[in-house]
Amino acid sequence: MTATTKEPIAHIKAVLFDMDGLLIDSEGIYTTVVNDILKPYGKQQTWEIKANLMGKPEREATLTLLSSLWPPTKEGEAYGPDCPFDIDNFLKDRNEVLLKAFEQVPQMQGAARLVQHLHKHNVPICVATGSKRRNYDIKTASHPDLFGPFADRVICGDDPRLTRGKPHPDIFLLAAREGLLSNHPNDEATKQKLGAQWTESLREMGHHFDEAHHLKGGEASILVFEDAKPGVQAAKAAGMHVVWVPDPELRALYPSEELGASQTINSLLEFDPSDWGLPPFDDQK
Repeated sequence: MTATTKEPIAHIKAVLFDMDGLLIDSEGIYTTVVNDILKPYGKQQTWEIKANLMGKPEREATLTLLSSLWPPTKEGEAYGPDCPFDIDNFLKDRNEVLLKAFEQVPQMQGAARLVQHLHKHNVPICVATGSKRRNYDIKTASHPDLFGPFADRVICGDDPRLTRGKPHPDIFLLAAREGLLSNHPNDEATKQKLGAQWTESLREMGHHFDEAHHLKGGEASILVFEDAKPGVQAAKAAGMHVVWVPDPELRALYPSEELGASQTINSLLEFDPSDWGLPPFDDQK
């Protein structure tokens, strides 16, 4: 090994991306809208609370929020009796404002550069987001440069094949086993990259296969990009490598070693594909 070469952390065959807070700057919008709803009640969604609901399906995330702000007072309660909301009316108020704001959500720095680079080099990619498909369509409509390379390689949180959200590993396993391939039967480049036995090298979904001994080895050739704590946990539970790209406020709460991230960076602009055996950016050659 020469002085100018380095051994990759892993040799990656495919890359999965979270969306909110990772590819697009939507988490700030969520926080502003939620806190505007909570303000009349003297409540606030702090980063300590937000850290535990980011990336989860919206109903599960809302339950986490309400139970944190209005804790249950007895066994069997979802949240305290003094909570002025239920999950449905909270989401109705929130989503009326959010969906309009999402039409103009900005991209995160370095996102389009990285996605386009991987696509150019025929690295299989897929989005794995807790967002509902309707919300995904609204958020992505004004960013064809960022989301066009994925085509229909997208798994959303309301996919009927999913029964558990992050921090469970199911969404990443579904993205790896089917999202990369299922809608592209004629994509020979992707098939060749992944290999004929791709799905057989990955563990199956579901709580019956959660123990580590059900991993089949191929999971370690997948790289996940995540900004959220539950997303990092989900990727690790799936046996995959994960690059954590947290908001500074979130990073201050959790050391990367505590979450078990394979690598932590401040921005996608800092990512070096050669760390993972991927083709280097053109300006790094």
